[in-house]
Amino acid sequence: MRFPLLARVVAVSTVTVLILASIGLISRKISEREARAQSVVSQFSSETSGPQLFVGPLLALTCEETFTEERQAMRSGKVETVSEKKLTTCPTAYFSPRSFKASASVPVNKLHRGIFSIRTYNARLTLSGEFDWPDPPAPNGSNPRAWKEVYVVSYIRDPRGIKTLESSFMPSKEAEPAEPSLAQFPIKNYLGSYTNRNAGVTTPFEYKMSFIGTSSLQIAPIGEQSDIQINSNWRHPSFLPAWSPDHRDISSDGFKAAWQLSSLATGGRPVWNKAAGDRKLDSVSGVGVSLFDPVNVYALSHRATEYAFLFVLFTFTTLALTEVLFGVRLHPIQYALVGSAIAVFFLLLLAFSEHIAFDLAYLIASSACVLLLTFYLRHPLETWKRTGLFFAIFVGIYAALYYLLVSEDNSLLMGSLLVFFTLATTMIATRKLDWAKLSGELIAVPKTESHP
Repeated sequence: MRFPLLARVVAVSTVTVLILASIGLISRKISEREARAQSVVSQFSSETSGPQLFVGPLLALTCEETFTEERQAMRSGKVETVSEKKLTTCPTAYFSPRSFKASASVPVNKLHRGIFSIRTYNARLTLSGEFDWPDPPAPNGSNPRAWKEVYVVSYIRDPRGIKTLESSFMPSKEAEPAEPSLAQFPIKNYLGSYTNRNAGVTTPFEYKMSFIGTSSLQIAPIGEQSDIQINSNWRHPSFLPAWSPDHRDISSDGFKAAWQLSSLATGGRPVWNKAAGDRKLDSVSGVGVSLFDPVNVYALSHRATEYAFLFVLFTFTTLALTEVLFGVRLHPIQYALVGSAIAVFFLLLLAFSEHIAFDLAYLIASSACVLLLTFYLRHPLETWKRTGLFFAIFVGIYAALYYLLVSEDNSLLMGSLLVFFTLATTMIATRKLDWAKLSGELIAVPKTESHP
């Protein structure tokens, strides 16, 4: 062969591409398992209760408008215009409380369905505050309007999760309101006619309820002034981005968080009135928390495969330097087998981490692969000294990958330094190498010699 060195580079590069392609297939398998885990959570939520959003209470006032209808009528043989007063409904109006306080205790439980874990909670929520009885409605042009029936309504995303409910309002025997927009509220209390109270009168409220949910909890800050507190035994909260808590305390026993918001920050009554009127309360933002899993085995496994190129690069570079510096001859098939062992590590990591803690799964998978690679390379490397060097390199590579996984903030810096270190080591080790002479020696060596 005229260019044996180039041919070996092409062969090893081809092996590298094939190994990385197989790791890509493993990455797809990780995605499939992650989708399966998410489907299990979704199925559990469909059977019990899903992520919860609570909006309320709101004061709902049905509206009636009086208008004049004119029509032509024949009287005494003459056409006359007849005016008639008629009534029609106008959109229900929603009023948020002047003051709103919410306190939620959210103990979290971890359930299992098969090998998949599900985070659920049984929240105990206490609400209190005050409404100001609204002023009469403004007329619609020349047509007067009047409030009719008054309800206190609350929205919860998945009402199946409600276990208990106590209210400061008397239980209502009023029939289900005919107003269609009120059907979206699972919790309703009938307060009677608007004329039962005078405008500006304070109407206090208090609710105590318990409900179950999964994954996350949101409480809408509906008051002109809202004070919301959430505490839980979950140690890894991920606070929702709409409003960060003003105070937070996270410890090994769980977390406590508090929000204080005014209508200037939330948009106030116009926001809640429009969302309720458009039946889009499910899309409003609330303060709250997502039950973040800091050791998501699928996310960590995905991140591990993202560094597969570094694995193969470090290993194959070291093997190539061993060939160049010590005269060891390795066949591309041996590169392929070493690369296959590296690929199998990612599959073992995924399989073990679904059953045991990720740290232990990583230790078992990496130990198995390091021992296999060291045992396999003992023969072609010929000496225990070189084999021991490779053992140390493999241990260092797997330790570095683990550091990259657990220290996401420093992963780019660490990865860049490792690539630079590999390049610098290669350049320094081969700075005096006569590549032309090496190419000639490869021509002179017809086949790989075997040593016992």
